[in-house]
Amino acid sequence: MLKDGLGRELTYLRISLTDKCNLRCRYCVPPCGVKLKEHKDILTLEETQRLVDIFTKLGVNKVRFTGGEPLVRKNAVGLIKNVSKLTNAPHIFITTNGVLLEDYIDYLCDASVKDINISLDTLDPSVFESITGSDSLSSVIEGIRSCLVRGINLKINTVPLKGINEDEIPALAGLARDNNLSVRFIELMPIGCAASYEGISNDEVKRRLIDVYGQGVKAEAEGGGPAEYMMFEGFRGKVGFISPISHSFCLQCNRLRLTCDGKLKLCLASLVSVDLKFLIRSGASDEDISATIIDAVKNKPSHHEFSSGVFDPGNSGMIGIGG
Repeated sequence: MLKDGLGRELTYLRISLTDKCNLRCRYCVPPCGVKLKEHKDILTLEETQRLVDIFTKLGVNKVRFTGGEPLVRKNAVGLIKNVSKLTNAPHIFITTNGVLLEDYIDYLCDASVKDINISLDTLDPSVFESITGSDSLSSVIEGIRSCLVRGINLKINTVPLKGINEDEIPALAGLARDNNLSVRFIELMPIGCAASYEGISNDEVKRRLIDVYGQGVKAEAEGGGPAEYMMFEGFRGKVGFISPISHSFCLQCNRLRLTCDGKLKLCLASLVSVDLKFLIRSGASDEDISATIIDAVKNKPSHHEFSSGVFDPGNSGMIGIGG
């Protein structure tokens, strides 16, 4: 079992498959755009699968594939299917913007994906285009319907933004009233260009929801993650709150991140990383890579540094870290 210097068991790995995305969400991609990594600098699918195999042998049992947008990576579904067949196959999750989801949902189901998160900040087509630079909200809605029809464990992730989508907080939560899914409100983190926008604390989000839907009751958490959940009367699903700013959950953090270019990041808000791609391409054995990972995680920070100001990941922004 992987453990850091504080004794936290690290069982969850988030893997960015690409820094490319088919949307340009304003709090993720800066107005000037980002410099994409060259193809040769990105982990191959075979290298990614090898690293997943190494991590699962070290005790990782949950792997989430992210981007950028993971479904724009050529043959991403093939990789996911191969990972599902590993001897120590982890529980596989996907985080997507949903635009391509309807096209790939059957392939993902064939690859044993039963849990999907969709990032969606608005139900208004004009606001969606303002946030993302795209008019593809209808495609996202169709993706949601496709997941529900197939019984996927579906979560909608929403970032409340002052003056942009705050009036839609009740309507977004209402997706969980009408459907068997979870809607989770995630506090805006001051990473790169996101610091130009003002988020809304989840304490305020809860107050607004209680005003509309009544008091609600605490609901069972899912999968040991950081979200706290509530059920409101008449709701088929749940409403969750992920509060990294107002209610830090760092002391319970069990996750690691692997960037698309093979950097192992111990904390989202840290520039410190370990270059696993270099080890692979230098001919390191699985045992050598495992030893490097075991040694590296001992230095996982005790907490993030958002309270000390904006975290600047460089010109790649949040999209270069992995969602």
